[in-house]
Amino acid sequence: MNSRRAKALAAAMTLVAMLATACSGSSSGDKDKNDLSLIVPLTPALWDTRQTASTLLAGQLLVNEPLMAYQQNGSIVPNLAEQVSRPSATAYEYTLRPGVKFSDGTPLTAEDVKFSYELHSAKDSPSYSAAYWARVKSIETSGDDKVTITLMAPDPQFQYTIAKTGIVSKAYYDKNGDKVGTPDVPNIGTGPYAFSRFVPQSETTLVASPGYRGKQPPYAKITMKTAKDDAARVLTLQSGEADGVLNAPLSQIDSFEKLDGFSGQEAPDLAYYRVNFDMKKAPFDDVHVRRAITHAIDRKALAEGVFGNRAELAPTMVPESIMAAVGDAAEVKKAYEGFAAGLTFDLDAARAELKQSNSPDGFEVEVPVTQGDPNQSLIVQTMAQDLAKIGITLNVKSLDEQGFGDAVYFKHTADGLSVDSWNGGTPDPINIPRNTLTPGLFGNASQYDNSRVNALLADYQKKDTDDPSRVTMLLQALAITAEDAAVVPLFTPKVYAFLADGMTLKGFDTFWYMTRWIDNITTSS
Repeated sequence: MNSRRAKALAAAMTLVAMLATACSGSSSGDKDKNDLSLIVPLTPALWDTRQTASTLLAGQLLVNEPLMAYQQNGSIVPNLAEQVSRPSATAYEYTLRPGVKFSDGTPLTAEDVKFSYELHSAKDSPSYSAAYWARVKSIETSGDDKVTITLMAPDPQFQYTIAKTGIVSKAYYDKNGDKVGTPDVPNIGTGPYAFSRFVPQSETTLVASPGYRGKQPPYAKITMKTAKDDAARVLTLQSGEADGVLNAPLSQIDSFEKLDGFSGQEAPDLAYYRVNFDMKKAPFDDVHVRRAITHAIDRKALAEGVFGNRAELAPTMVPESIMAAVGDAAEVKKAYEGFAAGLTFDLDAARAELKQSNSPDGFEVEVPVTQGDPNQSLIVQTMAQDLAKIGITLNVKSLDEQGFGDAVYFKHTADGLSVDSWNGGTPDPINIPRNTLTPGLFGNASQYDNSRVNALLADYQKKDTDDPSRVTMLLQALAITAEDAAVVPLFTPKVYAFLADGMTLKGFDTFWYMTRWIDNITTSS
């Protein structure tokens, strides 16, 4: 989902002075070599585990560790848990590692784990991760060191859910309530770092936790900043205020590649940009309107204009390589060719569909975009040029991350059309479809509800991971979604990082934020 900002740039003389002191991307002279400063895509409004997902986990999991840890090779190993057993296909029993303490000195207990998980599994939980916990039947404790989780049915993704969910202190939440995670009451955890300073939607400072049970982390302090705008992002690197940028905006890759003193890394992303239609709001409850817009979007021109050669057209919401890795490649290829054929740029077809709709003369709609993703605004502005040719006017409204979330995902206050980027939270191909097509889940910005799709997604999750029929089911679900024009898949981007010369994020890929990534930064002498 990957979660913000607008102030004026510094005065011209200040800018000149800053540039004059820039030192080819290396840290500025008064910056301690044991400190690390990075530009990140988003900073949350609250450091509560319910409000962090995707790249926000890069900060959260360094403080609030998970029971099991995701590794760069894709494996999941014990972390706060000393061991895990599977009493049945739907049950997981975790035994906690002895002697683990929170940063305030209190011991970690099974009740803390249970409480941490119920923040997400409780009915009507506002958690960004609620979808992953929806199939939990019960969470039980035994003594101070055992937790048993029972699912309603087997779920191939649940192991990743545990690896992405940080453990918090129940006593700390009982004492501080909704204040936990705010600048005045930072969250506490068992991890190698503790929250030190926090400016919502702007900047977070972590410091090494002196009471940490394991090896002390490589940096005494980590500062993670969200840039105010594109110019500020480049200037922050040039001035030596930051050592790098993670998940760099694709619209700025050319600028970053030209910077002296920085080197880039790239990897395929499990994410896609999409156009959402809120199907509970007119005129987007009309399939002809949705199909008209689908045909009026020049996806190829969008991809080239916004991302250059750094994104591939997306026939559907799951990259073909991810689907083919677990299914029959020939079957997948044929299905994807069909998906692509239905996404033609054809203004005549668009006009014909609109004439069949309840809005034959077109309409005007306000489209929210988040300040945290400058690509959204570029996409909407470019789309507007073609949609105007069929009588549809798009007006951009810029919102901070929280406002965008309410407008598109939670309160659905937007007019009904939006553009966003949705990241896969696990390597399983069901991840994006389940979280963006299931009724009631916040990723379902279209409020889509098709009984056949619901049944196919549910049946997929009941199948063993080596059962090829599950991919057939998923392809069928995606075909129905395409026929309904529930969303318009645009493109699948790459993911980039730029670090000061000599620094490398070893094993950088789309899921870097789920690992203990800080240990994977290497520095050559």
